[in-house]
Amino acid sequence: MKSITESDLIKIRKGFEVLFMLPEEAIKKVMDAYYHITGLRCYFVQDETEISSAKEKNFFCKCLKTSSSALRQCDECTFENYTGALKSNEPQKYACHAGLVKWSVPVSLADVKGVIVSEGVITKQQGLEAEDWVNHLAETYNVSRPILLHNYTKVVVMNEDQVEESIELMQDLLKYYKAVIEG
Repeated sequence: MKSITESDLIKIRKGFEVLFMLPEEAIKKVMDAYYHITGLRCYFVQDETEISSAKEKNFFCKCLKTSSSALRQCDECTFENYTGALKSNEPQKYACHAGLVKWSVPVSLADVKGVIVSEGVITKQQGLEAEDWVNHLAETYNVSRPILLHNYTKVVVMNEDQVEESIELMQDLLKYYKAVIEG
């Protein structure tokens, strides 16, 4: 009979931790893996009272949200798509008021429900028209044009197929962790 080594115990312990992962930990792991694979950040909204698009880590959006008017519009857009994703139980793809393409993916892990909201992306054409669009946004929201333009050029560029695959990736990661939690 083989004796159990410390290495075996570590493997068992790691397996045990995965087996008893909490839904909140799984959601964090999904968002971390998603970021690692796509370079896109996201945040989890569990309740409409906690909608705060200021949580977003995209520097273009953070710069824009120094305007209270822009922040209000961001929150309204996030709320609309959060509720749409929950009601339909389907991802919601949309263009926000600043022209970025975003998506909200519904989450249901054990007793935790909510929506993961993606960081926005732009199309290649939007990147080519950056100067005009940023001038419009800077004027509309009275924010720094040079800072806004600098950060707009850092926004991830995706085509429609890449957006669709990215949404599917998020859903697949959620399915995987749901299987881990539910056994």
